[in-house]
Amino acid sequence: MIFNEKDIKELYEFMGEIDPNASDKIIGVNTEVDPTKVEIVNGKFDASKIIEYKGEEIRKFEFRPQNFEQFIGQTEGKEIAKTIIKKANRGMKAHFLVDGIKGHGKTTFVNLIARELNARLIERVGKQIDENNLIDIVNEINTSKEKYVIFFIDEIESLDWKVLKVLNPIIEQFSIAGKKIKPFIFCGATINKHILLTNNPDTLDRIGTPIKFDRYDSNEIATIVTQYQKELYPNDEVSNEVIKIISQNCKFNPRTSIALLEDFIVEQDINKVLKNKKIIKDGLTDIDITILKTLNKTTRAMGANALAMRVKLSQKEYVTEFEPFLVEYDYINRVPSRIITEKGKQLLKELK
Repeated sequence: MIFNEKDIKELYEFMGEIDPNASDKIIGVNTEVDPTKVEIVNGKFDASKIIEYKGEEIRKFEFRPQNFEQFIGQTEGKEIAKTIIKKANRGMKAHFLVDGIKGHGKTTFVNLIARELNARLIERVGKQIDENNLIDIVNEINTSKEKYVIFFIDEIESLDWKVLKVLNPIIEQFSIAGKKIKPFIFCGATINKHILLTNNPDTLDRIGTPIKFDRYDSNEIATIVTQYQKELYPNDEVSNEVIKIISQNCKFNPRTSIALLEDFIVEQDINKVLKNKKIIKDGLTDIDITILKTLNKTTRAMGANALAMRVKLSQKEYVTEFEPFLVEYDYINRVPSRIITEKGKQLLKELK
């Protein structure tokens, strides 16, 4: 379905917009805009007012893979990326969604696809986009000089449903309100795909290609840590034993493993690093252990909210930060409420 001008005005009026003529702000494909315009968050942030630092050269604080060879793991995802690139080169729709645990390199992955295509990358976080700056983004797409444009929304599940109503026909037909939009690649990233499935299944249908990131294993984490250390801290010695300890105590999360490495670089004492992070065993922290102890003491299963309150967490914090790993690695079960497993009980015995 293609929205005509009347439709889009009615949509904006339904959404309570002050300006029902907002669609008139969309610039056609050949219209010129100021190429120096910079918008961060919502277009109200004027980056031109920032006084740039002119002092000594800023050192490199992080390493990000520059190609897929340097991007460790996610073999299946990288194969799908090759297909996406081929489709783009054929002029086909190549929209995709990256779904995976936080800290697993989803944003880096999208950046690598953009690099492979020499594409302009327009990157936003879902909750930062409203109807007005969606128009600004469309104008940026339409006036881009690059052959390929990737419009990337991180935390896409946080995107306002009203914005999605406008976005859906754009990513499906590259037009809205009778105005053509330069074809582009749309992609999203999320750690909460279930929210999209529940609230916005139509958007998922339009995206087309799903990429599911797997949790890393200890060998992959060790490779990531070694690569990072050689790129940023080549003069600091890190033994294989320390790398092994890090890889076994980060819950197999690259971001967490890097944080442990950097703490070790300055402390040179891995036991102190683990103690400071309150890591007790196999990546489990004092909070994880408290959760297991709480479940071990109860005679019946506990709901997420009750358990979170007992261990002094919000329900959201418990469900997003702690439960997924504990369930995946068989320390607790959901039946549907929470109970400790035999593996969880055995761990508590070992820690006595």
